[in-house]
Amino acid sequence: MNFKDICSQRYSVRSFKSTPVEDEKIAQILEMVKQAPTARNNQPYEILYAKTPEGIQKLTAGRDSFFGAPLVFVICSIDEKRWHNRQSGREFTLQDIGIIATTLMYASSEVGLGSVYVCAFDPIKTKEALNLEGLTPECMMVVGYPAEDATPSQMHFNRRNVEEFAREIK
Repeated sequence: MNFKDICSQRYSVRSFKSTPVEDEKIAQILEMVKQAPTARNNQPYEILYAKTPEGIQKLTAGRDSFFGAPLVFVICSIDEKRWHNRQSGREFTLQDIGIIATTLMYASSEVGLGSVYVCAFDPIKTKEALNLEGLTPECMMVVGYPAEDATPSQMHFNRRNVEEFAREIK
């Protein structure tokens, strides 16, 4: 599948088969993710993943449902690598995390898997459940083979026209 097809066909999957994701596919996803750009190549992230019922159970401390998926990635920022823009003083680590999460999402599609980005979870409870020090859970990516009844939500099809969000600087 080419990138244009991935962009147009990918949707947030909220119903997964229980079929385990092969270790080879997990490795392929992570190899693609490591190529993702970050500001100053700082790479202020660590990715944890759960692929066993026991591992996924630990993650329920911060969220109660993973839509039956057999694989959950937790994308964390590394506290000591958080950075601030010199001009604005604003912290921009989450932009790097967004790039990593998006790359992971599209990489999952590349290897034939569905995914859904999850930010609705309790990062403090997740951090405690995983005994994390120096890492802050920022988002999760729930991944697996879509169930036969998986379909995009109606909101998926609500897209603005290009003219509504893009304009040339003259």
